[in-house]
Amino acid sequence: MDTMNINEYILLTAKNNMLLKNSVIDIATIMGHTPTHPISSHIFCLEFNFTQEDHDKILLKLNLLSDKKTLNLAKIRSELTVVSPKHQNYSKKFLKVCSRYF
Repeated sequence: MDTMNINEYILLTAKNNMLLKNSVIDIATIMGHTPTHPISSHIFCLEFNFTQEDHDKILLKLNLLSDKKTLNLAKIRSELTVVSPKHQNYSKKFLKVCSRYF
């Protein structure tokens, strides 16, 4: 019986994760998802390498911002950059799909 070393296991896990990610995106694409018209914030995050933590922080911040009387896109982007600095390019479409949650 062959045993797998840790490096082989890590590589196999990464390949399986990519297969799973691509499968989800393929199914979403059939349902109408595109990068500019996402059907789900989770799929958008998966496609653009946001973590679950990034996703949750962004939705929390958007929820808090939704309580304000006036907002503009520049202010929202500025606030989100503080939450997730590695993803500084928030598209209008991403904000639109996130807004469905609140």
